[in-house]
Amino acid sequence: MERRSFIVSIESVLSGAPAGTPAPTDAKRLLNHADVIYAVESESQQDILLYGKDKLERIARSDIPEGARVLRIAMGSDDRKLQRLLALVREAKGSHDYAETA
Repeated sequence: MERRSFIVSIESVLSGAPAGTPAPTDAKRLLNHADVIYAVESESQQDILLYGKDKLERIARSDIPEGARVLRIAMGSDDRKLQRLLALVREAKGSHDYAETA
Protein backbone atom coordinates (compact mmCIF):
# COMPACT_ATOMS: atom_id res chain seq x y z
CA MET A 1 0.00 0.00 0.00
CA GLU A 2 1.41 3.36 -1.02
CA ARG A 3 1.93 5.88 1.75
CA ARG A 4 1.20 9.44 0.70
CA SER A 5 2.55 12.19 2.93
CA PHE A 6 2.60 15.95 2.40
CA ILE A 7 4.40 18.62 4.40
CA VAL A 8 3.39 22.26 4.25
CA SER A 9 4.31 25.30 6.28
CA ILE A 10 2.01 26.59 8.98
CA GLU A 11 1.94 29.94 7.17
CA SER A 12 0.51 28.39 4.02
CA VAL A 13 -2.27 26.76 6.03
CA LEU A 14 -3.12 29.82 8.13
CA SER A 15 -2.82 32.77 5.82
CA GLY A 16 -0.58 32.86 2.80
CA ALA A 17 1.44 30.89 0.31
CA PRO A 18 5.19 31.27 0.87
CA ALA A 19 7.41 30.11 -1.98
CA GLY A 20 7.26 26.38 -2.55
CA THR A 21 4.07 25.78 -0.56
CA PRO A 22 0.48 25.32 -1.70
CA ALA A 23 -1.89 28.26 -1.96
CA PRO A 24 -4.15 28.68 1.12
CA THR A 25 -7.11 27.01 -0.55
CA ASP A 26 -4.90 24.10 -1.55
CA ALA A 27 -3.56 23.80 1.99
CA LYS A 28 -7.10 23.76 3.39
CA ARG A 29 -8.03 21.15 0.80
CA LEU A 30 -5.12 19.06 2.07
CA LEU A 31 -6.58 19.35 5.60
CA ASN A 32 -9.95 18.19 4.32
CA HIS A 33 -8.51 15.20 2.46
CA ALA A 34 -5.93 14.09 5.02
CA ASP A 35 -6.63 10.97 7.06
CA VAL A 36 -3.87 11.83 9.55
CA ILE A 37 -2.55 15.30 10.42
CA TYR A 38 0.64 16.03 12.34
CA ALA A 39 2.25 19.28 13.48
CA VAL A 40 6.04 19.10 13.21
CA GLU A 41 7.95 20.92 15.97
CA SER A 42 10.64 23.17 14.53
CA GLU A 43 13.43 22.38 16.99
CA SER A 44 12.99 18.67 17.67
CA GLN A 45 11.37 17.75 14.34
CA GLN A 46 8.98 15.55 16.35
CA ASP A 47 5.51 14.86 15.02
CA ILE A 48 2.57 15.87 17.21
CA LEU A 49 -0.66 14.09 16.33
CA LEU A 50 -3.46 16.57 15.64
CA TYR A 51 -5.94 14.30 13.89
CA GLY A 52 -6.28 10.67 12.85
CA LYS A 53 -5.89 8.68 16.05
CA ASP A 54 -8.84 6.41 15.15
CA LYS A 55 -7.44 5.77 11.67
CA LEU A 56 -3.99 4.91 13.06
CA GLU A 57 -5.50 2.57 15.65
CA ARG A 58 -7.61 0.86 12.97
CA ILE A 59 -4.52 0.36 10.79
CA ALA A 60 -2.57 -1.05 13.74
CA ARG A 61 -5.35 -3.57 14.58
CA SER A 62 -6.04 -4.67 11.03
CA ASP A 63 -4.59 -7.61 9.16
CA ILE A 64 -5.56 -5.95 5.88
CA PRO A 65 -3.17 -3.31 4.51
CA GLU A 66 -4.76 0.11 4.57
CA GLY A 67 -3.18 3.34 3.42
CA ALA A 68 -3.51 6.79 4.92
CA ARG A 69 -3.14 10.27 3.47
CA VAL A 70 -0.76 11.97 5.92
CA LEU A 71 -0.34 15.74 6.19
CA ARG A 72 2.63 17.10 8.15
CA ILE A 73 2.58 20.81 8.99
CA ALA A 74 5.90 22.48 9.83
CA MET A 75 5.14 24.70 12.82
CA GLY A 76 8.00 27.19 12.78
CA SER A 77 8.94 28.97 15.99
CA ASP A 78 5.62 30.63 16.94
CA ASP A 79 3.77 28.27 19.31
CA ARG A 80 0.70 30.54 19.29
CA LYS A 81 -0.10 29.32 15.78
CA LEU A 82 -0.90 25.87 17.15
CA GLN A 83 -4.24 27.07 18.57
CA ARG A 84 -5.20 28.60 15.22
CA LEU A 85 -4.23 25.38 13.47
CA LEU A 86 -6.29 23.30 15.91
CA ALA A 87 -9.30 25.53 15.16
CA LEU A 88 -8.82 24.90 11.42
CA VAL A 89 -8.53 21.14 11.99
CA ARG A 90 -11.69 21.23 14.11
CA GLU A 91 -13.45 23.21 11.36
CA ALA A 92 -12.33 20.79 8.63
CA LYS A 93 -12.73 17.52 10.55
CA GLY A 94 -15.23 18.28 13.32
CA SER A 95 -12.70 17.53 16.08
CA HIS A 96 -9.01 17.08 16.76
CA ASP A 97 -6.92 14.53 18.67
CA TYR A 98 -4.37 16.91 20.19
CA ALA A 99 -3.82 16.45 23.91
CA GLU A 100 -1.59 18.91 25.73
CA THR A 101 1.08 17.38 27.92
CA ALA A 102 1.27 18.45 31.53
